Amino acid sequence: MKTLDLDALGKFVDKAQQLREIAAEVQPFLELLKNLDGKDLLLKPPDRLIRAKDAAKILCVGQDTIGKLVKAGLLTPLYVNSEQRKFWLSEVMKLPRTKPWQLEV
Repeated sequence: MKTLDLDALGKFVDKAQQLREIAAEVQPFLELLKNLDGKDLLLKPPDRLIRAKDAAKILCVGQDTIGKLVKAGLLTPLYVNSEQRKFWLSEVMKLPRTKPWQLEV
């Protein structure tokens, strides 16, 4: 018959209590990350504004095509200093890079 080591059991209970306290402290933070706008912040980089020139480079098109994409409703510009067009990187990245869209000249 095995004997019960009360010291080992006491240490185990102490560690379990410490882990429970840590989990209780971390849980609200994990829930916030999980539910924040439905976005998984641990996997997705934060969104940012980019210039039309950079959007054109990403899509491998000229800046005139960026204007056509805006007119076609495929990109939504934000005007900075009333003349500089900027675009959300996430919106640009959603457009296919294989140019399946046909734009009239």
